[in-house]
Amino acid sequence: MMRFGGQFLSILTVKAVSAAPPQEANAGVKTIAVNPKNTSQDCSNCGEKVDKELNIRTHSCPHCGVVIDRDLNAAINIKNRAAGHSVFKARGARRDTGAGKREAHTKLTL
Repeated sequence: MMRFGGQFLSILTVKAVSAAPPQEANAGVKTIAVNPKNTSQDCSNCGEKVDKELNIRTHSCPHCGVVIDRDLNAAINIKNRAAGHSVFKARGARRDTGAGKREAHTKLTL
């Protein structure tokens, strides 16, 4: 019997391929499994771990000041892991050193 994660990845792969137009089937469409550990806890902007309870739906980093939806933070981390980027590679190896909090406006394209 296949583990749930394996089943999910198989279903997702089939859906990703079937979503492409027939003439482009499998043309650049791939599914990459990533370790989901701490994707909503790690800051997608600076990489620091920000512990929070599950009922806290906003990621607010005290280290760099980024404030974004918890699920968006996790999605950015998952996308970066799939692309083989650490936070620092994905963000150009820079940290926000501004004193004030800022709202992140990130367009996520998967």
